Amino acid sequence: MARKTQRDRVRRAISFFVSAVVLLSLCSLFAGAEGAEPPVLEKVGSACLYNVESDSVLYELNPEEEVFPTSTVKIMTGIVALENSPDLKKQVTVTDKMLESVRGNAIGFLPGEVVTVEQALFCLLVNNANDAAMILAYAVAGSEAAFVKMMNDKAESLAAWKTKYVNCTGMHDEASVTTAADTLKIAKYAYSLDRFIEITSTGHYVVDATNLSAARDVYNRNCLVSKYYKDEYYYEGVVGLNAGSTPQGGYCAVTVAHDPEGEVTYVAVVMNAETDDDTMYNYKGTADLLDWGFSSFGFREVLGKKQVVCEIPVKLAQTVDYVTLVPAESLTVFLPADVDIARDVTISCRTESDYLEAPVKLGQKAGVAMVSYGDDMLGTVDLVATSDVSRSELLYNMERIKEFTKSPFFIATAIALVVFTLLYVLIKARYNQKKLRSRVPATRGRRYR
Repeated sequence: MARKTQRDRVRRAISFFVSAVVLLSLCSLFAGAEGAEPPVLEKVGSACLYNVESDSVLYELNPEEEVFPTSTVKIMTGIVALENSPDLKKQVTVTDKMLESVRGNAIGFLPGEVVTVEQALFCLLVNNANDAAMILAYAVAGSEAAFVKMMNDKAESLAAWKTKYVNCTGMHDEASVTTAADTLKIAKYAYSLDRFIEITSTGHYVVDATNLSAARDVYNRNCLVSKYYKDEYYYEGVVGLNAGSTPQGGYCAVTVAHDPEGEVTYVAVVMNAETDDDTMYNYKGTADLLDWGFSSFGFREVLGKKQVVCEIPVKLAQTVDYVTLVPAESLTVFLPADVDIARDVTISCRTESDYLEAPVKLGQKAGVAMVSYGDDMLGTVDLVATSDVSRSELLYNMERIKEFTKSPFFIATAIALVVFTLLYVLIKARYNQKKLRSRVPATRGRRYR
């Protein structure tokens, strides 16, 4: 472990506190569920458990604490090699330069031996072979230094800000550091690469005979995937990614696992674990996390497709005055296994208007159902009508007449008609008055003698 200054200790203490607060926030959705109580991991430095389908971190232990990456370096080595090798059948001639600094676990490739990029990838990701890592580095970038720069650039692009690589093998170096949280980001990305998962889930691979060697049998060193080295840690459903150790960085395991139905996928990260005569705690910690995840959480249907959520009035209908609304599709969400759906999940609805107007069609959208668990919104789904509703033509025509009488045109026309009528009456009265006056003879004065 890199030497810690006093400032490092303070920063890491603050980081741990913040991470704990974040974990509590993330797990608020699962609070109160007895079955969701997380396991206590023994002799593990840091760890994370992530659910792929819900995109949620369910467990964190010292996620931001700096640790040595050990064998997890090879995850990034594999990512960079895979993404920068368009032709996996490309042949590479092994050189002395590629092998001169190789230490630790190796296949035993020989100078002058011709292998393919694909063979080197399988040896790297199945058997943690350090010579395969160096062969890939030179094949892709021309040197280990150039390849490591590509690794660090990729880590930065994945927001793994606290990760720094100095070699492509994971052999110990004081300057090579990462965190469980960063390793999770990298593992999530590796999981998105189908070929990466295919390779790391391979239990046994045969390197075909080369120009300098007979065929070689290569076995997966990840005991969660393969029983070849130890069978007590094999875990059904695990599909990779990597496990290994160094004396300084302890034991690690980065794992992807599916449930038997293929509905739930977890990524588990265990770093800086210990081992003793009886137990490898990187594997035990991973198994404890996966057991907890699979038994305590799952996808639950909280809203059925035929479940009546609410009703809405219907105007101008011939035979009914309302229609019921149901979800357009069922809603299934990731929840603790022991949540009481009827008691703990709340369903509310919001209609698009106060009423519908006939005719109404079966399946016509009329609103939205909102499903929540405590203070957390689980999801929304459209609400649709459960039946056709025909229109009453009599009511329809009456409504149209009613609406017409309220229209600006009708009101303006009515006002104009009243004004015109009044003017007509006034004009007619004045005209009649003048006519009457014209018919009365004028009175002449009498003369008296």
